[in-house]
Amino acid sequence: MRRLVVVGAGAVGASIGGLCFAARFPVVLIARGAHLDALCERGLSLRLPELAFQLDVPVAESVAEVDWQPGDVALLATKLQDAEQALDALLAAAGAKVPVVCAVNGIDGEVWAAERFETVLATLVWLPATHLMPGEVRLHSAGARGVLDTGAVRGSAGVADEICTLFRRAGFEALRRDEILRWKRAKLLTNLGAAAQALVTDDWLAVAAAARAEGTHVLADAGLEHVPVEELLERCACVGEAPIGGVAREGGSTWQSRARGLPLESPWIEGAIARIAGEHGLEAPINAALARAALAPRDRRAAEFLPG
Repeated sequence: MRRLVVVGAGAVGASIGGLCFAARFPVVLIARGAHLDALCERGLSLRLPELAFQLDVPVAESVAEVDWQPGDVALLATKLQDAEQALDALLAAAGAKVPVVCAVNGIDGEVWAAERFETVLATLVWLPATHLMPGEVRLHSAGARGVLDTGAVRGSAGVADEICTLFRRAGFEALRRDEILRWKRAKLLTNLGAAAQALVTDDWLAVAAAARAEGTHVLADAGLEHVPVEELLERCACVGEAPIGGVAREGGSTWQSRARGLPLESPWIEGAIARIAGEHGLEAPINAALARAALAPRDRRAAEFLPG
């Protein structure tokens, strides 16, 4: 493994890429817009509770600008709504042999990558990162920097060992998981209701709990196995949260997208549960409603999503 090219240098991508770069591993960040401009002008400001980095990480506007070489690995860290377009661009720039590590939410990214690339890995991402300002990412981790367990979905599992070694070198917890998709389905369940946090102004936690319960039933009835959520939470308990400069983390990635006026990922998160339900003759009204509401974000009440 020669270099890590991070496709999507937002909260997750810049946290992973920045800490790998700080650990003296070659990294390129792919970014766009005001964030790209800030990275080019000032470098990456990566703030943690106990220290701060100002990192002069190499950056590019697109994967087409990268001089791809054997040994390069692409880390996909975009939002799911941007993932297929990013994978198409990566295929055109780097070819099908470049290994792709899917550090994305949901369960669709690995499927899309496996349709295009010969070596595809899935990464369970658990890290409390925030990206609200161009050029700056805050990682509110206490204890381990995050959990980045990784396993092969297609092709050689050897790349997973190399990636996990790099992640550990950067301060993350990272185990190779041969059944990584079972872990990612469990992570999907914990993400259900993220739209509620971004949209619901009163009891968003009740909506999130109902969405997760509904999603659990859908996956079970559809025959899609996952590790128990309790096991996932136990694995990730090594990652706490701490304030940075006296400011606590305000919300998850979907909340951050709304705060920045960007499209929400929910049609590919809660919407994935609704799609699976439809494919198996099931119903998922709460997740379907959250996915629809995310297409036109505005303040909502919990009663709009809860039955009765």
